[in-house]
Amino acid sequence: MDINMLKCHGTGNDFILIDEYNNKYNFDDDARKQLSILGCNRKKLIGADGILFVQKSITSDAKMRIFNSDGSEAEMCGNGLRCVGRYVMEMLHKDKVEIETMKAKYIVEKEEDLYIGVKTVKIYIDSISLDSNSLPIKSKSDRVLFENIPELSEELKFTAVSITNPHLIALTDKIDEKELIEVGVKGNSTKSILPNGVNISFLKVFNEGNVYVKTYERGVGLTKSCGTAMTASSVVAALSENVKFDYPVNIFNDGGAIKTIVHKYNGNKYMVEFIGNATFVFNGTIEFDGEGIKNVTIDKSPYDMETESYNRFFDFTRKKLQ
Repeated sequence: MDINMLKCHGTGNDFILIDEYNNKYNFDDDARKQLSILGCNRKKLIGADGILFVQKSITSDAKMRIFNSDGSEAEMCGNGLRCVGRYVMEMLHKDKVEIETMKAKYIVEKEEDLYIGVKTVKIYIDSISLDSNSLPIKSKSDRVLFENIPELSEELKFTAVSITNPHLIALTDKIDEKELIEVGVKGNSTKSILPNGVNISFLKVFNEGNVYVKTYERGVGLTKSCGTAMTASSVVAALSENVKFDYPVNIFNDGGAIKTIVHKYNGNKYMVEFIGNATFVFNGTIEFDGEGIKNVTIDKSPYDMETESYNRFFDFTRKKLQ
């Protein structure tokens, strides 16, 4: 079977996008898992953090399913949703679409470019919960706000945030990659505390308009960027009063930068405007026989200018951090 694919990324968090909306591939979940494990392998084939499957939806413009590189399915992926949102908008010739995910629906719309030539979209994310049960995390209280979790670290203080997928955010003055890996492994192996695992992020605040986030992503490991982690980190930065509600904040990461605006309403509800790139990298074809990938062909030429524009934007973000 020949499968058409599109390689894409949101702030360096890269994906293989497969269109099941227009193509009758008739995958079952075993095939999706197998494709994800094989196709995302950076040492052997295409390489990616996950595969985005775009499907028809009964209630929305389209549906997104995201399978991580280890074959597990995630509830939501903000960077992936930007890519899917752009793909669906161009497919349906719309400037705004609704995308269904595993547990929630999101409005995605075209946005003014963050940088010249960098295709940009906005997502309105309101599926934000601070309820411990929503992760879930075993806790004596309904919320975990800037608290120690001894099973993960004696020093760090975490805040638990669900954006249909689970996050623990720790404010820190220094982002130690080795420490993040250690805490991330513990967070995804200590089932007595976090039965479904968790995404763990270290958040460093430079000033009220600029922060840096680095994430150990469940099912992936260290990643250049995790969209819902940046969203959760934005909320935590606002809760800590390091940044202001209703004001734009630049979220820098290893893959570039996005912009968020955190809103609080009705006392204890939150909505985040999540603004970032959705960059297409190359088209291609995967030859898949149900058990293995036999061949891969790619064509970068349609998106050379997009890649060059994003590389310039990335260089610009590094200079901003100096």
